[in-house]
Amino acid sequence: MRLNPRYLTVFCVVAELRSLSRAAEVLHLSQPAISKTLKALEDSFRQPLYERTAKGIVLTEAGRALLPYACAVSRSLAQATRFIEEQRTRRVPTFTVGLSWSLIPRFQAALLRWAEAEGGRIPLDLHLVHGTTLELIAQVYQRDLDGALVLGGSEALPEPLEARRVTTDEAVLAVAPGHPWAGLGGVALGQLEGARVLVPQRNSRLRLRLEQFLERHGIVPECFVECGSLFGVKAAVLDGLGVGIVCRSFIEPEVSSGTLKGLFIENPGFALGVHWVHHPESTLGLTVRELTASLLDALRFAPASGDTAPQVSTGTR
Repeated sequence: MRLNPRYLTVFCVVAELRSLSRAAEVLHLSQPAISKTLKALEDSFRQPLYERTAKGIVLTEAGRALLPYACAVSRSLAQATRFIEEQRTRRVPTFTVGLSWSLIPRFQAALLRWAEAEGGRIPLDLHLVHGTTLELIAQVYQRDLDGALVLGGSEALPEPLEARRVTTDEAVLAVAPGHPWAGLGGVALGQLEGARVLVPQRNSRLRLRLEQFLERHGIVPECFVECGSLFGVKAAVLDGLGVGIVCRSFIEPEVSSGTLKGLFIENPGFALGVHWVHHPESTLGLTVRELTASLLDALRFAPASGDTAPQVSTGTR
């Protein structure tokens, strides 16, 4: 029996995404073409491999038995295709990395230094993409990014994404030196009652965490002023326009120079993990796995207070 390897690739993607329509989008095929391919595979196997349910595609016992072999073939084909293409065109390997807006001051220089050092070993073309945590996770899921360094991001990841914790950062309230709170070391969020609060865009992890806490405890600020990115929040705070929610590392240069003050939030729950979000290593090409391992080694440093060793968590539907 001759089995078309493409059938196994399609089956692997459908099984991972649990959806014919989403698999069609990822593989750039029509949904009827996906269905036809799976039917041909089932005819070759002479057993049903999946069932459609209200929650999506569910594999049969035969489908679960076939899956590891199908995904192994799919990975090998992807790696071979990438290798042949790189050799054919003599392209420099491209490594596309997402970086949360909030982490730019802390990690961008480290990423660029790593790429420069890595380029001394093998040619490397690093592409950096900035965005919010939720935006970057979506791009990793769609394989537009090889991975992303994000704030938070380990909760409710879409399967099969994984999150590896690198370190932690802390949400703080930023104020200008002339603000009445500037002499305080920390404040409780109840003090935001009636205050003018400067926040980043709506899908920012920091803003979501703050709004959820205030709503849960019935704290009502005078208003939220949306400032775009965290750079907009910082600029507005520097102009004395209110109290801003930021990461401590994001304003470290201004705190050191005395142009801003970062106030510790006394309420628990405002320490956030910094995570590397990626597809499982078993689904990555050899080059991406090697670059990812090298990058995480470069970013590893002494843990912050209360931090623990790196951990890996997998996504859940």
